[in-house]
Order: sequence, then C-alpha cells, then structure tokens
Amino acid sequence: MSADLDKYRALYFAEAQEQLVAINRSLEALAEAPQDRTELTTAFRAAHTLKAMSATMGYGELTRAAHALEDLLARTREQNETPSEITLRLLHNAAEDINVRLRRAETTAIITAVEEPAAPDALAQILTSPLRANVRVHQQDLNLLLEIVAELAVSSNLLEHAALENKTTRTDAAVRTQRELVSQVRRLTWQLNMAPIGPVFDRYARVLQELARQQNKTMRVVTQGVDVELCHAMLDELNEPFLHLLRNAVTHGVELPAERTWAHKDPVATITLRAQRNGDRVLIQVGDDGRGMDAGAILQAAYSQGLVSREKRRSMNARDALRLILLPNFSMSRTVTQNAGRGIGMSVVQEHLNAVGGSIEIKTELGHGSIFTLDVPRLVGLIEVELVRKGAKVYAIPTAQIQETRVWLPAEIEKRVKSGSLNKEYILDVESLRTIHPHALANPAGVSLVELAEPQGVAFCVDELLDKALLNYPFAVRAAAIPILDPAVLFS
Repeated sequence: MSADLDKYRALYFAEAQEQLVAINRSLEALAEAPQDRTELTTAFRAAHTLKAMSATMGYGELTRAAHALEDLLARTREQNETPSEITLRLLHNAAEDINVRLRRAETTAIITAVEEPAAPDALAQILTSPLRANVRVHQQDLNLLLEIVAELAVSSNLLEHAALENKTTRTDAAVRTQRELVSQVRRLTWQLNMAPIGPVFDRYARVLQELARQQNKTMRVVTQGVDVELCHAMLDELNEPFLHLLRNAVTHGVELPAERTWAHKDPVATITLRAQRNGDRVLIQVGDDGRGMDAGAILQAAYSQGLVSREKRRSMNARDALRLILLPNFSMSRTVTQNAGRGIGMSVVQEHLNAVGGSIEIKTELGHGSIFTLDVPRLVGLIEVELVRKGAKVYAIPTAQIQETRVWLPAEIEKRVKSGSLNKEYILDVESLRTIHPHALANPAGVSLVELAEPQGVAFCVDELLDKALLNYPFAVRAAAIPILDPAVLFS
C-alpha cells in the first residue's frame, strides 16, 4: 500500500466494520423475514460500498471477498423467489469470510506499525480506530449537550425575569454573569459541532492519487473553499457520496494519459473539489476535465435496460437524461468489475442526499468533463434557535449568533446609544434589514430587540420575542416554513 494511504488505514477499518455490521444486520433480518426484499437491497449496497473502499485502499483479498458477496446478493435479488435456507447460509458464510479477512488485515496493519520506525504514531492511529467508529454516538452526546444548553438558556431567562421583580445591584450583577456564561457555553457547543471541510478534501485527494495509480492514470487534485464549515454529522454523511463520486470520476470520467494526449489534452487530468457557503447551505462540487457524458447514450442505455418507457424517452431533454444515472441498477458498463458495472454508486449518492435534505445537479460537456454539485445544509440534527415574530411571519435566529435578547425601554436604548454601545443606524427591521425609524424606538411599552454577537452593535427589531427552541434541521424547519436568519451570512 502507498505510504500516502497509511494515515487512512484506521479510518478505513472503522468504516469497513460499520459496513460489515450493516450487512450482518440485514442478513439477520432477512433470516427472520426472507420475503423482505428491502433487506437484500440494503446488504447489497453495503457490500458494494465495502468493495469500493477496499479496492481504493488496495486490499485485494477484501475486495475480492466483498465482490463475491455482492455477486451472491445480486443473483439472489434477481430471483423472484424467497431465498432458501441454503442461500441464506451461503450469504452468512460470505459475510463471515469478509469478517475474517478484515480482522487479518487489521492485525497485519498493527504488526507492521509496530515494526516501522514511526511505530508510535502509526500504531496509535490503528488502535484508536474503534473511537473513530463512534462518530454517531458522539453526535448523540453533542445533541444532548445542545438540549441541555437550550434548557439552561430558558432557565436563565426565567431567572432574569424573576430578578427584575426584585432588582438590586447584586441581582443585576448575578444575572449579567449568568447571561454571559450561558452565551459562552452556547458558542463553545456550536463550535464543537462544526468542522472545516478541508481535512475531508485532503483525505480524498490522497486516496484519489492512489486509485489513479492503480488504473495507470495520472492526475492532480485542486481543492478550493477548504475553510467552509459543516457540522460533524453532515461531514460523516458525505463520506459515502464522496467515495462513489470520486471513484466514478477516476474510473469513468478521466481518460488514460495516451487518450488525453491523442485528444490534445494535458496527459495529467485534473479533479477539482470545491466548497462554497450559500446561506445556511453549502455547495460542494466534484469536477473532472475528462471525457464527459453523452446524454443521448445514457438515455439509450436506460431505455435498453427497461428503466425508461418509449413515451418517456421521447419527452426527455438532456438534463433529464443525465439524471437517469441516479436510478438504481443503471449502468453504462458492459461488464461487472471490481470498479464498476453494478449500477449502484450514484443511486447511493442520491439516497444519502435525500436523507439529509440535499440535492445534486449534474453538468457535463463531451470531451471537457463533468461537474457534480451537491447542495447540502450546513447543519443536520438539532439546532438551537431564538424564535421571533414580525407581523405574521416567524423567524429563527441561531442562538450561537446572539449576544442578548430582551425588551428595551426607550430610556434604556437612549442610554446605550449615548454610551456608544449601540448605534441607531444598526437597529434593523428583521424582515427588510433596513434601519428602524427613530419613532418606532420611542414606544413606551418597550422595543423587542435581538442583539447580535457578531457583528457587534447590530440588533434586529421584532414585534415579539417568542422563545428558544430546538429544531431538527433541516426537516422541522422546512415543514414549519420557518426561515433561519444566519447573521454570519447576512453580514459577511
């Protein structure tokens, strides 16, 4: 194995174990209900992903073992009969064969790490792989922490209201201290939940080089937007889509050096990984300067495979035809190999994106390459927000971006303006983002303001402060039609 891939062995073993667990879980469910075809499909896709991962890392035995299980599952899926007891036993044996080979490969990696000069670091990476396999568990702990912080914020608000009824210098100081502590804990919690995409790009850039070497191709990898941040859960969800997109780019998109030279192209291909923030979402592009895709050939292949009717074929445009590659079982390969032919990779990408509220856009040009753009939310899971009302609309503002939320009397606003801690020009209507008219700040009943932590001195004026809430993003937000106002984007 290439030295460039050594640093990813621990992560490979952790992820391979997850796929094997998924296979065994599906096979156990299939033994209980042999007529359940969905479990066959789930196991098949996990075997396909495990095969792709193993091939990318250069583990030939594991690749062949996963390929054998995939073949057996494919034949079982093609039969319209309930799997027999013998078939189920063969499937379990094939899965156990993978388990044995995986353990053997992991043991060999540990022994190799011990014998190499850089043993401590390499050994630590291998031995800590079980910790890396617990990303989902850690995310659950983080979600629990977010819930606790939300409850703490609500409790702090109640304490603040109670203190107002018995206002003293000591209570004022205690309330300010508690408010600041809650704000710091909240920001730290959200910082822990986010990470830049750069390390993910770096990981796949090196894996791509190894995969290209295995196929006698040469390429450079260009990365852009490495500082763009997503939550850990989203980064975890993107691993499998990345794997399939990049394998396709190398295997199907990029030509051999001789072919590129003949086409008057640089023999060294370029694959681009780009991330860009777009409001509360992130656009991630995987592009190559390879041969591109022929929409007409894709449409013909889908028709030949019975995936498209004759009537639908006549009405489809090029964009619709390109999206046919996302269908399960679609493949342009004439034969099944360890790298291609199952027609499963792109459908897995589509399913993962659907699961997190994402989408994919495909652009291609024959002879010049293809670009796949993933549109995903920055956050998936729980997000703590402050709900506010303006007219008939309700908005959600991430609490991590808020310094203070309260009702201010006109005299208090004037006092802060004179002290320089607040500028009337930066008190904005939450809906139009325009400066509030001074007359509106003279309401004797008080003015509801959401003061931002960044940029400092800016505050949103709203009709009513509702309450803090934990939303399951992006689905609960979308279902409730509550727009999220992210100050980090509005004022960037």
